[in-house]
Amino acid sequence: MDLTYKQEVGVGAMVLLGLVVFVAGMFWLTGRSLRTSRITARAVFSNVSGLKEGDPILVSGVTKGRVGKVTLERVGRVTVTLDLNDPGVRPHVDASAVVTSKDFFGAKFIDYSPGTPEKDLLPSDRAIVGTNPPALTDIAAGVATRANELIGNATGLVNDQLAVDIHNTLVATQRGMNVLTEMGSGPLIKQTTTTLAAVERVMSHMDTLLASGTGKRLDTLSTNLTRLTNHLGQATQSLTSLLAKVDSGQGTLGKVATDTTLYHDLHKTLTALTELLTDLKERPGRYLTVKVYHGAAHGLERTARPLSDGEGLLLRDA
Repeated sequence: MDLTYKQEVGVGAMVLLGLVVFVAGMFWLTGRSLRTSRITARAVFSNVSGLKEGDPILVSGVTKGRVGKVTLERVGRVTVTLDLNDPGVRPHVDASAVVTSKDFFGAKFIDYSPGTPEKDLLPSDRAIVGTNPPALTDIAAGVATRANELIGNATGLVNDQLAVDIHNTLVATQRGMNVLTEMGSGPLIKQTTTTLAAVERVMSHMDTLLASGTGKRLDTLSTNLTRLTNHLGQATQSLTSLLAKVDSGQGTLGKVATDTTLYHDLHKTLTALTELLTDLKERPGRYLTVKVYHGAAHGLERTARPLSDGEGLLLRDA
């Protein structure tokens, strides 16, 4: 049956629409974008662990691109092209990329970090150094290895010498428990009981003394001692004040203790007195004259006067 013109146009439009939807779906599935804001970067891995073209690139859990070409340059070096669709995730010099498992079925993605915005952008001729987290098989292998080492160490520990040491430890523990058991009725407990009884008797005597009035006398004695201590403190303060005045030269004692005039005067007086006594011993006639008179009515009369220099002792009969 022949198709009319409108039918042909409708079929053609449906085919074109389907083609557009198919192309858009392919771009969406592969992560490509029709916009010109596409950014390309390179990352180098030692092992991509099954990563393939079209796998998502996540930045903080948000898809920001798709994996482009995956090229094996040599063993241990795989270059991966990162097709980023957001200029805000342009790589900086400290950018990083990690190949991570998306699920248990082998799906992979790249956990990409563009780096610190304050640092310089990554030059186009430099590649991001990617890393690979340990896979589940590697972790399981490591756990198995460590388990084998632990079993080997445990086997080495369990030997005859260890058994002997454990036996000796148990024997020593049993002896210690026996000693603790015997301490409940041993001489140490008896001596402690006797000491406590003696202390109780002493405390009873103390209570008797306090009840008989000795406690009141002790209180009175304590009060008197307190008063005596206060008086001694006041006397000490007064004596300290007096000594301070004496040291500063205040009052008679202070002047006597600090003024040297009295000392010099006393020294001069003692010197003059010493000279006078010395001269008196050597020349007694200089200071004393004796005269004797005889009279009928008056009897014997004696007079004395001081002698001048050069005169001696003169005795006369009247």
